[in-house]
Formats: sequence, structure tokens, C-alpha cells
Amino acid sequence: MRFIYSLVIAAFCCGNLHAQAIPDAGRFLPGPPAETSVDYIKDYLQYAWGKTMRSTELGTQAKNDFNAKAPYYLNAFSQAIGVTLSNTETPYIAELFEYCMEYGNKSIKQAKSSFSYFRRPYVRFDEESLIPDQQGDYTYESSFPSREALMGWMYALLLSEICPDKQDNILSCGYQFGQASVVTGYHWDSDVLAARLLASALVVRLHDHTGVNAMINSAKAEYAKVSGVTYVSPSLTEENQYYSNDQLPDAVNYLPAPPDTVSAFAATDLNKFIEGKNIRPTDEGQTAIDDVNNDLDYLLQIFSSAFGRTLSSTTTPELYKLCENMYYLGDGATRSCKNYYMRPRPYKQLNEATAYPPAENIEKNIGAYPSGHASTGWLYALVLAELNPDAEEDLLARAYQYGQGRVITGYHWQSDVDAGRLVGSAVYARLHNSEEFLKQFEIVKKELDGTLGVRSVTADQADDAAVYTIGGVRMLGEPSQKGVYIQDNKKVLR
Repeated sequence: MRFIYSLVIAAFCCGNLHAQAIPDAGRFLPGPPAETSVDYIKDYLQYAWGKTMRSTELGTQAKNDFNAKAPYYLNAFSQAIGVTLSNTETPYIAELFEYCMEYGNKSIKQAKSSFSYFRRPYVRFDEESLIPDQQGDYTYESSFPSREALMGWMYALLLSEICPDKQDNILSCGYQFGQASVVTGYHWDSDVLAARLLASALVVRLHDHTGVNAMINSAKAEYAKVSGVTYVSPSLTEENQYYSNDQLPDAVNYLPAPPDTVSAFAATDLNKFIEGKNIRPTDEGQTAIDDVNNDLDYLLQIFSSAFGRTLSSTTTPELYKLCENMYYLGDGATRSCKNYYMRPRPYKQLNEATAYPPAENIEKNIGAYPSGHASTGWLYALVLAELNPDAEEDLLARAYQYGQGRVITGYHWQSDVDAGRLVGSAVYARLHNSEEFLKQFEIVKKELDGTLGVRSVTADQADDAAVYTIGGVRMLGEPSQKGVYIQDNKKVLR
């Protein structure tokens, strides 16, 4: 009865939400790799590796993971957190899993329609998969992206909000679902990579769902009761950040080690470095060089166009404060992993120049894996997308480009950037356990809606400031019609 009631409440609250509009992966993610690309060779080599794993414990897990239902995921994550998750033991968490699975399936279906048909590994090579009796059902269904990887990472992000004390274990468990889908022979590694990024975009849409937010809050209270763990949200740090580095998820605990120099991933990394060098003389290359800048003002500037209004300390001061208080988190969450592996950066390992030499001496002794730039860009895009879901695809497309710029300029390997985006999504989940963040987030929503109080002044008090409409659109020159505008972050009559 409680489950049905919660679904009714969630459905009732859908009238004013954006979560029903599934994010369109085709607008912010690249499609499947061409069969003539090095990425495809990497996919093949991972497929070959997966076949060697089928007789191991990973193979057993992969077979069980395939086409799993919500109760299976609950059981898998139970082992990660040491608490039994089930319809009887934790009904609110179970309700959340059941409800969000529907959106996970819709998201996968929508994504498959956005990209061209991509043959599954067992179809491409006319070989038997780990689950041969289901091959006929999937032969003509595109493999891109992976359902198992999306579900695993989606649940990991949601559950890490509910059980913040176990976040690293949860993220590690969620990551494994993607690896298992390669072992079955039903998915390529590129299917998995895309699915995890799509999962983070879907979680943003779910957070715009009033009903889902209520379910998350009920699940948090339920976990605290059954686990006996009382989570205390930290105050702002001395640097006015929502978390210190040691309070953030530790990527060493949930990401794999960076590729060794003889792996398929390393070959792809080298190819991407070479491709990046060829891009440098182009407009895309110039954007990558500009994107070396990771100052807060620059970040908000590059996301303003996608967001649909100018974001800055003067036009959106409360949003600026929110972003200031999370400014170091994306990079900070990569630090332990960078220091643990100390992976050499491309320009150092290959003894070549970057596209932006001034930063070479500063960064040459800082580990490359994962990318702090990619993590920060993806994190900011996710937070901004929660504030403006209609702009989500454009924001994530710009964040994706921002991360790729690190490959083009020669400061990071592609695998550094891929991992960095996952770190950014993990931090996004962590922020939803900060009362300081959530409180400021609500203030920002009011600011963007125009409901925060601002005092009225005459125009001559801010003559040099840009003029904006009440909706936040910057005016080119003086307004042609009389009315109330925003100038110097104040309402003015012009």
C-alpha cells in the first residue's frame, strides 16, 4: 500500500516537473565509434578481454546483471553498504528504485533512437554471447548505450545521497555493472562510457521531480533508522567550501587504475593525443586553449550562453556565491587519485609541447588521472542543469567540450577526462547531502525566478552597468521601450 501511495504522490507531482522530458543523449554525447577508428579497436580488445572473464566470478555476476530488475540491484547494493535493502526491510528505498527504473528504461530507449544502429559484439563477430538463449531478442536492437551501466551508475548516484557514509562502496558497486555488461558480449566499452554520463544527466532530471525528491528524503530517514547512522552535514570550511577534500568521495576507491602503457586504453589515449594536435590550429583548438582558464568567472561565462542568461557576480550574485562555495570541489575530489597514481601527463611522457606552454611547468609534476578540469566542468553543468533543466543538453555539451579541450591541448589523456566526468557526477551527488548547499540552492532558484527582493534605484546610479530585461536577457545598447529593467543587479526604471 505504501508503494502504491508513493507512486501516486510522485505521479501527482509530475505536473510541474522536467524529469518526464528524458535528456536527449544525442545532443551532448558523441555517438558510437566508427569501425575504422582506434576507439573501435579498443572496444574490440575489451570484448576479447571480456570473453576471458566469463568463467570467473565476474562472468557469473555479468550473467546475473543482465536485464536485472530493481530487487536485484537492491541486493547488490546491500552488500556494498552492509544493510539489507529490500521491499520489506527498506520499503522507501525499494520504492525509489522501482520508480527510477522506469525512467532509466525510458532514457535508454530514447538514447538508442538518437544514434545510428550499433551492432552488438556477438552480432558483429557472429559469436556466442554469455547468454545465448536471449541473443535473438537483441540482435536487431542497438547496443549503444548500455542499460546495465546506466542503471548501475544511476542507482549509485541516488543511493550515495541516501547513504553518504558508504558513498565510495556504493560508487564502486555501481561502476561494476558497466564492466559486467562487456563480459556478456552484449555491449562494447563505448556503450558503457556513454551510459554512465547519461545516467548523471538523468539523475539531474529526477531531482527536478518533486515526487522523487520526497521519496529520496523518505529513503534518507529510513536508512538512518535501519543503519543507526546519523549523518551530520558539515559547515562551510575555512575556504568557504561545502566540503573539504577528505569529506569528498575518494576516486581511488571507486575508479579503476589508469591504463598501463601496453593496454588498449593506452593505445586509444595516444591516438586521441595525436588527433588533438591536429585540431589545435582550428577554431575548436582555440576554444580548447581558451578553456585552459578555469577561473570561476570564466566558467560562468562559457556556460551563460547554454543557460540562456548572463551568469556573473553582478547579474546573479546568489548563484555566484553557490558556485564559489563549490569551486574547488571538482578538482579537489580528484586529488587523492592524482597523488596515488601520479600518472604522467601526455606532454611530459611524450616530451612534446602543449598548446598552452605557460602552464606546463606548473602542472608537469601533478598527476594526470583523473582530470580536474573535466570533473569541474561536468559538475558545474550538472548543478546548473538542475537549476535550468530546459538547458541541460546544451550545458552538458559545453561541459563535454570543456573536458575534451584538455586532450586537445595535451594536458590530459582521454582516459583522464573520461574518469574526471565520473568524479564530477559523484561530487554532484555528494552536494545533495550538504545543508549549506541545499539552502543556497533554494535561494538561487528564487533569484533566477526573479522573486528575491531587489531595491529600486534610478538609472543614473548605475550608468556604466549592462542593462537586462526582467527575464535576464542582456540588452544591446539602450532599451527602445520604457519599462522596468535590471542594471547593476537592481531594478531600474528606464
